[in-house]
Amino acid sequence: MKNLYCLVTIIGLCMIFTAPLAFGQDLHGQWFQVTYSAKGYLSGNNYFSVADQVSVKTVNYLQFVYNDLWSTACPAGSDPQFYPFYEIHVWYPVGAGWEHYVSEYVGPHSDHCFGILCPYKEEWVVAEKTFLDKQFVTLGHGDWLRFGVGGIPESGGADAVTILNIKRKGGVIKSATLNSYGCSSEFTAGDGWALGSCTIKGKLIKPKKLPDGIDPAAAAPHFTVVDACVGP
Repeated sequence: MKNLYCLVTIIGLCMIFTAPLAFGQDLHGQWFQVTYSAKGYLSGNNYFSVADQVSVKTVNYLQFVYNDLWSTACPAGSDPQFYPFYEIHVWYPVGAGWEHYVSEYVGPHSDHCFGILCPYKEEWVVAEKTFLDKQFVTLGHGDWLRFGVGGIPESGGADAVTILNIKRKGGVIKSATLNSYGCSSEFTAGDGWALGSCTIKGKLIKPKKLPDGIDPAAAAPHFTVVDACVGP
């Protein structure tokens, strides 16, 4: 009977540590193939006039990069305190090749976090310190994802609610999607900037499926200069 209790305990602990509710660093270096589609109207001679209807569609590749530099420099008890977060590195087509960038519009040092989880938690969301297998990436209301359209970095904006949904088997990631809901766009269409609607549809892919010209290796963190904090 004692052996049975031990077996049950071991199984229970395994279930806890492999439960698909939260994840740590296992998204680091993972790649998503993301299709950004937008349609809308060019602005006319003044900002509020409406000109021609236009649309764009492009495929970008997003890599998630784990950054714990901020949480290491400003751990629990610091003022302010930071938490680990994921950066999103974007590869976009330029002619027959590929270029990449990390958006500077938002980041860990601003009101928004360009990643899955903001490292600095205001008091009203202080309990949100972990990553979930199904969670919001951006929340809309000015929380943008930006894509490369027509060979121009950050030329396709999506002010959207985006949700990451990870499926696991035995605790290991088997598939994941990144999709938008309620997406408003601001994008370039060759003749100028347009405003309208958009969709984001992304899926996890293996590095071997990346196009030639994209380095499949996990990138280094981009946000390396940590905001000042007072230690505990």
